[in-house]
Amino acid sequence: MTRLLIGGYSGDKGDGAGIVVADDDKITAVIQADSPSWIARHPDLPVVYAVAETDDGHVHAWSLADGVPDRELGRGDTGGAEPAHLTVDPAGRYLITANYTGGSISVHRLGPDGSIGERTDLIHHETHGGQPRQEQPHPHMVRAANDELLVTDLGGDAIYRYRLTPEGKLMQEGVIPAPPGSGPRHLLSVGDRTYVTAELTGQVLVYAADWQLLGAVPASATPGHNQPSELVSDGRFLYVGNRGPDSVAVFAINGRLPQYITEIPVGGWPRHIALDGDQLYVANERSHSVMVMTIGQQTGIPALTHTIAVPSPTVVLP
Repeated sequence: MTRLLIGGYSGDKGDGAGIVVADDDKITAVIQADSPSWIARHPDLPVVYAVAETDDGHVHAWSLADGVPDRELGRGDTGGAEPAHLTVDPAGRYLITANYTGGSISVHRLGPDGSIGERTDLIHHETHGGQPRQEQPHPHMVRAANDELLVTDLGGDAIYRYRLTPEGKLMQEGVIPAPPGSGPRHLLSVGDRTYVTAELTGQVLVYAADWQLLGAVPASATPGHNQPSELVSDGRFLYVGNRGPDSVAVFAINGRLPQYITEIPVGGWPRHIALDGDQLYVANERSHSVMVMTIGQQTGIPALTHTIAVPSPTVVLP
């Protein structure tokens, strides 16, 4: 049995009611929460965190019992509107949140049990681009990697590098530019490459280990507008969710740039994809479903196993 935690939109954003717990293809529980559009685990403790992607912006924590959220461990004010992503630093000391509409990054101290404590920092981005959705900064993802934090900013065409101090303060270490108007959304490092979905230009950007831009490839071969979302990899292949074409594209990544292989049709508006072993999970926000796919060992191509009906899903955590 595979247990999934599925976040989604609620209220005026969608039809969900909270975090859905699914065992294989059966929904077994729904944990009430406001638009938990992104969820993440603590690196060491049985604790899960979720954003409340609302105008007033909050984060929530629950302890896990057999993989199911069972007891609230507090909440925190992020200081920015519509938080869209969060992570815990590798040491498990701090929760870091990207406030998309608020244009900011917040940091909360975590207790020994993983509970949410005081907010220790709030950093506002200033740079923005020239496209219609770049009227202001829009931090979209924060990733903790070794001793630094990486923040993609869709509104600012940039990837920010921060160092997190022992006191929970963010110290900016540098800014990696993305092509103007590209709108970097999410990133993934595989070996000596970092791949970034460019939501506004429908591309995958490729950076070398020294953050030199090696190039970009279309995220989909399907004509028409595309807003690529999440990307995952098993080390041999790169998988990219495409909203508009409504597909998952498959790339080989054994060269300088990803080589397109094929793309598989999925449901409406695949906002998130997740990889667990040879299982690929696709959260189709607008067709209210999570697709479970098995990846071919030799080909790397996913094939549908079954579909779970879930209202307005935006993130899947196996």
